[in-house]
Amino acid sequence: MIPDLDSGIMPDLEEWVRLVGSRDVLNLTGLSGDQLREWTVRRGLISPDVPASRQGQQAQFGWQTVLLLRLAVVLRMRFHVELQVHRDLFAQARDLLGGRSFPALWGHRLAIFGLERCSLLGPHEAPAADEDVILLALNAHLEALSHGFGVAEPIAQLPLFPAVGLRRSEPQVAVEGGALVRAAEGGMA
Repeated sequence: MIPDLDSGIMPDLEEWVRLVGSRDVLNLTGLSGDQLREWTVRRGLISPDVPASRQGQQAQFGWQTVLLLRLAVVLRMRFHVELQVHRDLFAQARDLLGGRSFPALWGHRLAIFGLERCSLLGPHEAPAADEDVILLALNAHLEALSHGFGVAEPIAQLPLFPAVGLRRSEPQVAVEGGALVRAAEGGMA
């Protein structure tokens, strides 16, 4: 079903974006239930895409949000960054990821400059040498998400068929009804 955007009614987020519940997010991020609640609800560090509407219901998370949570885990565990102080950084990162497709991020890195701003660097881009930067490679996280969101294998570029050359030197044969007819090799058309 294709959304009718002309009607002015926005399609339901859950209908068009694959979301996973809190239990799946725990498996995908390695966070405990208490940590996930602390980061997403109490501190509001990274909000779920669809908050739980009542007690006992799971919040729902899209792949970009789960990717941000995985990156936050890396910053906290490997780099010992105090996350709450840098919550604006996660808002910037969410904006960066919001306009990108899942396959478009393969080979990219999230560059965090001085824990103040961030940008996405492509496969062949390097950060400026005169700035302190933390680089977070996305491929391992995207690989985990591709399995966690039900994609069997990472989405990659399909192989292209080899181009077949066309001959432009076919002899002209005759004009029929104003249309030029060309002869194929070995005979008349």
